[in-house]
Amino acid sequence: MQQITLLEVQASVRQQDSVSRKHSTVFIDTWRSYHPEVRHIVRDVRVNLPTFPTEFWAKANHTLPEMCTPEIRGALAISDDLIDKLLGADYIVLAVSMYNFSIPANFQVYIDNVVRVGRTFTFDRETLTFSGLASSKKVLLISPSAANYAPSTPMAAMDFCKPYV
Repeated sequence: MQQITLLEVQASVRQQDSVSRKHSTVFIDTWRSYHPEVRHIVRDVRVNLPTFPTEFWAKANHTLPEMCTPEIRGALAISDDLIDKLLGADYIVLAVSMYNFSIPANFQVYIDNVVRVGRTFTFDRETLTFSGLASSKKVLLISPSAANYAPSTPMAAMDFCKPYV
């Protein structure tokens, strides 16, 4: 029997009193009661912030694999590890609280590291189309906020978090 892998990405800057952390814990504990054999990987981007992309990182990201030097591989090592964990997961839980109508800055750094051409998506220059390489993943977004941003509410247009993710 193949082991199921669940990747949990925590993005709240609050360790204590975080609504997204509480909700994801309840969900994961309940889910694990049905799947006790699951391999659970937690990536907390508040505690363990990925490195910010730099000019060298961007250049490294567009270097052909056969041209990669040890320095280039080093620049992409954290990003590659995050992508490997993302692509290796069967299920993904994203606990992303809404801050200032959007995502937390630390989660943006995570996204900048995992959204990479040739690793998590492809781009066809002729048709100008993108194709995801992680489309088989089941993802749950837990995104609490201080107000009601449901589609039928007056605040709906102010929610830049859920549509972005």
